[in-house]
Amino acid sequence: MKKENMYSKGVYFKNKNRHSEDARFKVKPIINLLKDYLEKHSLKINSYADVGCGSGQFAELFVNELKLIFSSIKIFKAFDVSPHVTELSSENLIFQFSDFTVTNEHFDLVTLIDVFEHVINPSDFLKKISKRTKFLILHIPLEDCMSVNFRILQKRKINNPGHLLYLNINSALNLITSSNLKIIDFEYSTEVIKAPSNKRSILQKLLFPIKFIVFISNKYLYSRIFGNSLIVFAKSNG
Repeated sequence: MKKENMYSKGVYFKNKNRHSEDARFKVKPIINLLKDYLEKHSLKINSYADVGCGSGQFAELFVNELKLIFSSIKIFKAFDVSPHVTELSSENLIFQFSDFTVTNEHFDLVTLIDVFEHVINPSDFLKKISKRTKFLILHIPLEDCMSVNFRILQKRKINNPGHLLYLNINSALNLITSSNLKIIDFEYSTEVIKAPSNKRSILQKLLFPIKFIVFISNKYLYSRIFGNSLIVFAKSNG
């Protein structure tokens, strides 16, 4: 099965709750980054969309936080090319089974949470997204690291979880800048280290104290050894 069909045929989200367990650990640092910008600039958000929403759990939690800081926001949507979204429902969100990049919809804020590393042509994908939003927040796994490279985990990750792109902080920022987006701010995802996906195996549990010490000492060094995730807040260049 072709990689793009893995999503559109519903194979990837056969379990529609896939990746839900880490969602709340991604919300807090993203909200903090957004609040930092709000303290310095007057920003009004009327509409929001999560693209590649997956289980919808991140979008659900993120919307609850957005409502606390943006009284102006009225439109909340979540898009995915996987048909499982037709089975999702929420009082806060409208789930839409469609490819956001070919719609005529436009939003003030869009989030891409661990999405574009699954896309065959990520730069073209980001350019299409940038035409449909004013601001974009990305959560990006940094898998160009010693842990992945030493064990050649790319072979496994290509099939599961379907990652086609392996980035470090510099290559991630370069890709975003070359995709018609202006970077406003960025930060390492500070809560992901606590997420369940980082404590599954016995080895992960044994290494956790060491990883935590490295993480609080130097987040760049941690990302180059163990990998991490990067949060980028960007603005469309039109």
